[in-house]
Amino acid sequence: MASKSNTLFSSYLKLSKLRVIELLLVTTIPSMIIAIYGMPPLGLVFFTLAGGTLLAISANVMNQVFEVDRDKLMKRTSDRPIVTGELTKKNAIIYSSLTGISGFLILYFLTTPLAGFIALSANLFYTFVYTLILKPRTNQNIVIGGAAGAAPVLIGWAATGTPIEIGTWVLFLLVFMWTPAHFWALAIENKSDYENADFPMLSTQESYERTSIFISIYSCATVLISIIAAPILQLGIVYLIIAIFFGGNLMLKSFNLFKKSIAPIKYFIFSNTYLAIIFIGIVADVLWTLKGI
Repeated sequence: MASKSNTLFSSYLKLSKLRVIELLLVTTIPSMIIAIYGMPPLGLVFFTLAGGTLLAISANVMNQVFEVDRDKLMKRTSDRPIVTGELTKKNAIIYSSLTGISGFLILYFLTTPLAGFIALSANLFYTFVYTLILKPRTNQNIVIGGAAGAAPVLIGWAATGTPIEIGTWVLFLLVFMWTPAHFWALAIENKSDYENADFPMLSTQESYERTSIFISIYSCATVLISIIAAPILQLGIVYLIIAIFFGGNLMLKSFNLFKKSIAPIKYFIFSNTYLAIIFIGIVADVLWTLKGI
């Protein structure tokens, strides 16, 4: 009995795709810190992360419900719980509904209503606009769909009760521009999977060279925005050194990707590291400044 319960728990855990939610953790807390230029209450941080995570899980699960037939055709997704029959679509939909409603209520009542509505909007956008409309129809799906991935920046900022301003949108734009290049590198790595499932990804409809050029363009745009963010968010030398050094490395890796000097997965992994360090750099700069006050 215990073994069956553990198996069921593992299936729901796998269905949740928690690794995808790492982006939420990386961007939400720094956004809260820069919004109030200080450390937010731990309770507020906890409820913001809990609510955002539950809504993200809800969207991830519905994505798998809608794409189960295509997931069967891709090696990297063929072991997902709905595909293997470990969980039924009905149970997945119930799980998605419960996590989504719970996440919204936590954000609405325990942070701010605005944070709740932003997170709910991101959930619905990812579930219905990206998954059902964009992803099966256009190779620019992740460019537009990246808005959902950038939403945690807005959620974290709004959760503090600080009005949304230009600095918020600069951080949003940073994640928004980072997302396509990050995803396209993975799409090159898994090109055959997307071809088998008939998803119109950039890597399946364009040559390797053109796809890597687009990755370089978006990489450079991301780095430029990260530097523009410094004066707008009143960040100092600590952040600038981090942004310039790691931004230079991101652009270099995109160039090496074009030259086929590195594998796409190496760019993908480094771009994860890059985004995490940029947002950690924001926190480090704020704390350094507060220490000197």
